[in-house]
Amino acid sequence: MVYTRVSLYSPKSDLAYWQAQPYQARLAALEQIRQEYYRWKFGAEPRLQRVYTIVTIKTKKASGRPQDLADLDNLQ
Repeated sequence: MVYTRVSLYSPKSDLAYWQAQPYQARLAALEQIRQEYYRWKFGAEPRLQRVYTIVTIKTKKASGRPQDLADLDNLQ
């Protein structure tokens, strides 16, 4: 292991380091930070919310009268 002694007041070179990294490494580090933040903030992994949508289908009979889903089995 190599240790380097630096002053606390010396300019940081984080920007140069991350600019030198390939985009895959930068995205992997970003994903790790995101996961750590969600574990810290919410105490669990983020999950997708479930969204339910109820759709009513109305069709018209030959008589022009609308029918509901219960009548779909009787369609010809």
